[in-house]
Amino acid sequence: MNCWGCILVPALNKLNELSSPSPKSRFVELSEAYQVLSREQSRRNYDHQLRWATPPKSPGTTAHPRSAHQTHSSSWTDPNARYWAQFHGVRPQGPESRQQQHRHNQRVMGYCLLIMLAGMGLHYVAFRKLEQMHRSFMDEKDRIITAIYNDTRARARANRARLQQEQQQRQQLQPPPGPPPGPGIVPPGTSP
Repeated sequence: MNCWGCILVPALNKLNELSSPSPKSRFVELSEAYQVLSREQSRRNYDHQLRWATPPKSPGTTAHPRSAHQTHSSSWTDPNARYWAQFHGVRPQGPESRQQQHRHNQRVMGYCLLIMLAGMGLHYVAFRKLEQMHRSFMDEKDRIITAIYNDTRARARANRARLQQEQQQRQQLQPPPGPPPGPGIVPPGTSP
């Protein structure tokens, strides 16, 4: 048994157990994919067709466009088809529904502008409040620093005055510097 059989036989047995058409169709798709991708030439054709977004050709056909009598047996679909299918019924069809859609879009735009303006106003008010709080904080900080500075300055003046006063008292208590009393040389013009 080749590798192909090793893969497909267990899968086929599993599909028979489920007896559901969906897994069987998936099995058929996988078989077709294996047939395309197992050969080098068909794999190159498949890669080329994917690049140009054309459905792959059946095994054994060439990369040339098909003639009118050839039919497509692959279950390949455009990978983006499911995505774009969800938008088929979205667009308005008549002029009345287009006008209605236009009014709806204008309303949505108006709401967006209102929300944006409200946000800007809220930011402005919040910024002003924050600025006011910052100013009051800084003013209080300046007041405290000024009070500490003035108090320190007043204490320094008081300390300086006290030190000067103590120095003056020490000078008054000390005898004046001069010649020591007692026998010695008396300056002329003074009597002993």
